[in-house]
Amino acid sequence: MWYKKYGWKHNPFSIRVNPSIFVGLGDERKKLASFVEGGNIVLIVGGRGVGKTSLLKWLETRLRKHNCFYMNAEEIKEGFNVDEYLRMNKPLLRKYPKRAVLLVDESQRIGDWFRIEAQSLWERGLIKSLVLVHDGLAPDGESFGNFSVNLKNRIGDRIIYLKKLSKEDAYDLIRIRCGRYNPFDELAMDGIIKRSNGNPRKILENCEKVCIESTKEKISKYEVEKILKENLVADIVKKMS
Repeated sequence: MWYKKYGWKHNPFSIRVNPSIFVGLGDERKKLASFVEGGNIVLIVGGRGVGKTSLLKWLETRLRKHNCFYMNAEEIKEGFNVDEYLRMNKPLLRKYPKRAVLLVDESQRIGDWFRIEAQSLWERGLIKSLVLVHDGLAPDGESFGNFSVNLKNRIGDRIIYLKKLSKEDAYDLIRIRCGRYNPFDELAMDGIIKRSNGNPRKILENCEKVCIESTKEKISKYEVEKILKENLVADIVKKMS
């Protein structure tokens, strides 16, 4: 495999979620944990690849005294019963799990019926907190336009916006993923971060592309720009054909 030429045992740039190597979003993590431990409905907003799912998975490891239930809205079918699901996952001698927290990824992709039921469970005190992840877009152009007014009021200002990584956090992401052997010099990392616009998933994808296609043991900024420019041109040609 390509990564063996750098002395790695596996692909260090896999975009598979791994909360144990979460980089950046320090303020956002503290705020999210505080909101959830306070028993609120919370909204996480961000575009593709900025770390929304990773943040949810990190939260699961952070809330060790809670019962977290991660759900991807893309996989929830019409008619799914949240109340019944929680009852099925309760411990003996209890009707519901203690300190239950619902983590709903891609919540913009699910019908209002689910959000109403989840909100009702929260209002009745059957779940401690509800965390909704949203890409920030809505068919009518209004932010979270597919959320009811009542739900928006319940969320209030407890909204966490995820944007691109700071330059230092982006450096750390590459260095931590590379481990003991980092083939990129500082200017090469600059080039990748700039090309990726600070998006963590894009940074990992571009690191992988460069390492696969490079024939160098030490990768320079010139090598990064050459490979990523060629990939960009190839993508444009593919879309036009």
